[in-house]
Amino acid sequence: MIPMRIFSNKTLLLLALLSFSKLYGQLTTKDSTRTVQLWGLSAGAYQPGFDMSTNYSAFASAEVEYMVKNKEGVFQGLAFKALYGNVVKNPAAIFSNLTDDDGNFLGVNGEFATIQAGLSGGQLMYQYGKLVQSKYNPNSGWVLMQGIGLGQHKIGLRDQRGTLPQLQSPFLEGYDRLHVGVYTNTSLRYLHLDNNERVNWSANLHLNLGASQNIRGYVVDLAQTDTRVKFDAFIGGSLTWFIPVYAKQESFYLVD
Repeated sequence: MIPMRIFSNKTLLLLALLSFSKLYGQLTTKDSTRTVQLWGLSAGAYQPGFDMSTNYSAFASAEVEYMVKNKEGVFQGLAFKALYGNVVKNPAAIFSNLTDDDGNFLGVNGEFATIQAGLSGGQLMYQYGKLVQSKYNPNSGWVLMQGIGLGQHKIGLRDQRGTLPQLQSPFLEGYDRLHVGVYTNTSLRYLHLDNNERVNWSANLHLNLGASQNIRGYVVDLAQTDTRVKFDAFIGGSLTWFIPVYAKQESFYLVD
């Protein structure tokens, strides 16, 4: 009788569990929206506009990015973008008082100095965005992002031989046109988060706008003050490679 009672109790317990249809499973990127931290590294190319195009031609960028996406498809995070270029417009006019008639920089002891002028800058931004249309899976698709933060840009001068004291600090500050300001970045991205969490990337289009001011306050080659607020802009694209870190023990229960 006792074994029969034990068997009956187990049978009743099994039937009770089946009647509630209680199921347990893991969330997957393929079929469920997931919380994820995204660590990204990107490279891009840009074309400057408005006041920024006065001194610079096309330039490149390298960016480090951290974002968190929640289950509602909302993104928040920080990004640091380094700007660099090898072309400064009209350098002969900017450095005319440091060169000879042929445009050569004359260093100490009458030696020619090798000077390379280019864009140098950076931006630190807070970013907010939303997955507006999913494609490959519920976590991938078109993302609209908006960022705001601080930035700077200047003429970076590299004296490769160190033979031109006129371009050493504090004289250098009169030529570099260091601008600091507030910037916004609007970007449209296609984000791909792999079903198997291996290959994760985004292709991005950016429009960057800002207002900046020369914090030196004076330009040596023009022999005049420079305190006017400038309107900066640059547009371009980038590719980002992400390392995702998904929330631990994400799971769900289905109960009838």
